[in-house]
Amino acid sequence: MRGLLRLFGWGAVLVAVAGIAAHYSGLVSNLASRVASFTPVLIVVGALGLVLLLFARAWISATIAVLVLAVGVMAQAPLYRGVDEQVSDTDLTVMQANIFLGQADPDALVSRVRDSGVDVLTVIELTPEAVGALERAGLRQELPFAFVHPRDGGGGAGIYARAPLTDGQLLRGFELSNLHARLTLPNRSPISVYALHPLPPYPEPSWRWDAELRELRSILSADAAPLIIGADANSTYDHRAFRQLLSGSDAPDSPQLTDAAEHLGSGIVATYPASRPYPSLLALDRVLTRNGPTPTSFRRIDLPGSDHHGVLATVRL
Repeated sequence: MRGLLRLFGWGAVLVAVAGIAAHYSGLVSNLASRVASFTPVLIVVGALGLVLLLFARAWISATIAVLVLAVGVMAQAPLYRGVDEQVSDTDLTVMQANIFLGQADPDALVSRVRDSGVDVLTVIELTPEAVGALERAGLRQELPFAFVHPRDGGGGAGIYARAPLTDGQLLRGFELSNLHARLTLPNRSPISVYALHPLPPYPEPSWRWDAELRELRSILSADAAPLIIGADANSTYDHRAFRQLLSGSDAPDSPQLTDAAEHLGSGIVATYPASRPYPSLLALDRVLTRNGPTPTSFRRIDLPGSDHHGVLATVRL
């Protein structure tokens, strides 16, 4: 029995090693990207392995397992070391919503926008039919300004706002719609608002996902305006390519993007998959800022009819 416990314990610890290695390596492959996506889950598996090794009284193996888990905890620690921010009545409220091929309940979405006092809404997987359904549900009464690029399937996107939007553009060179517009507020410099939806790292060839994140990194680094970004990033914090996106360009003085969840120590705010018998596992939906705007709160919200949860943030200008 002790031999079996040792065997299964070591197997579980090696599973954690694979997740931690994928977190740090940045290897661009479908397999490595899949493994990195689930690094936190694999670390938990490693913790179960440690328990088995302790029951087996395999003290040296258990010590090694502790060291492995310590490295894993250090990899996740930045997500939990946030700062306390005070929410103000003047903060901008930003909502990010992937509406699952346009199938999310439009009335529920608009009700959430209304009840939360949303000022900026980024919508991913916006279809032509969903544009009409959201308008009939009263979205344009709440957020009268919009720049949308709907598409059938999952390729569309849109930006809705309470204040005027100008200079709307579709970012070129991406498989899915990635949008940019400028939000004009009284007595303030224009704010660049992005709705981002890069390709996923699988089942698509992972090099295409990596190339799109690198291109987004270049585009965002070149934008000197204050930034507010709503994104289905199709990446998690455990993907090195996503962490490089947050870090900005390679220039020494390049400003970093602020991820709302990381800044506030919210941890892993998993948004996908939703409406399943098991909990959401992947933190794909994000609110990011830079050059002035600072997240002051961040939380997950339900989107009835979608396979994603949405996220809601307040941003101090």
